[in-house]
Amino acid sequence: CRMNLPARLICCLLIHTVFCVGYTLLNNFAADWYISTYGGLTSRGVNIRLTSKFLYEFFLVFNWLLAVILVLRVKLVLWAIWVALVLLWMLPDHPLRALLYGVGQGTFTLAAILLCTGLDRWYTRKSMAGKSPELGQEPGSMTASGADHA
Repeated sequence: CRMNLPARLICCLLIHTVFCVGYTLLNNFAADWYISTYGGLTSRGVNIRLTSKFLYEFFLVFNWLLAVILVLRVKLVLWAIWVALVLLWMLPDHPLRALLYGVGQGTFTLAAILLCTGLDRWYTRKSMAGKSPELGQEPGSMTASGADHA
């Protein structure tokens, strides 16, 4: 018995949203640290602000898309393609952004995918544990001797 579809979608959307917020906090911390350590983000002559904005917004939309896909294999293939494309786009010209967007966003997204899958499997095991493995009946419908008198 799996979690019903609306509950599963809501849980996955919430989990992915929490991980998006976590990534946003990490991104803000990393940007502040970089600015305080090395100067402005464009002080080294590189300004790819629109690219950064696009990758961040795509990260949010992509996470919500992955949250509503039910097949784990499809989620993982899409995730791997996305991370590879970001790394190909950013490397070798922008290694720090490749790390932040490719590895950072990829790690947070993968963690959300795995947590959603783990939650679904935990719920399935929990709901199956309440059933008798022999007859598929609830344990309360059997007598102490194990005979079914219902």
